Amino acid sequence: MNPSTQNLLLFSWLLSLALLFMASEAGFLPHKADIIISNDLNAGLILTIHCKSKNADLGVQRLAYVEDFEFKFRPNVWGTTQYYCSMQWNGAFHWFDIYVQTRDSRLCNRCFWKVRPKGPCMLNYKTSKYDICYPWNIDA
Repeated sequence: MNPSTQNLLLFSWLLSLALLFMASEAGFLPHKADIIISNDLNAGLILTIHCKSKNADLGVQRLAYVEDFEFKFRPNVWGTTQYYCSMQWNGAFHWFDIYVQTRDSRLCNRCFWKVRPKGPCMLNYKTSKYDICYPWNIDA
């Protein structure tokens, strides 16, 4: 391959990379999602949480009362990104889809959740309250 062809390929590759970066920052690609999950059970109860997606296992976390667990990712362009978490405390075991791109991407990029005995509640940016509450997933 001659040097001018190599330079053209290198330039094309760098231009493609720059355009991809600009598309990401300009909103053509989904913004990064930031998920913050807080133990809002009762003082003294430890929340054991294990979050996963199809492609990532975030490991087991143990949260004391009002302690947080945070993770970040970039949702895919197809709108199918999903993370689910199992949650355990004091003999109880539940699970919940903590991030569903089609449900959550329009509500938040930085999604705050409080885990409560009846189910998780998301911060509603319109009311500044944790009033977007869901029941636990039902075992299939």
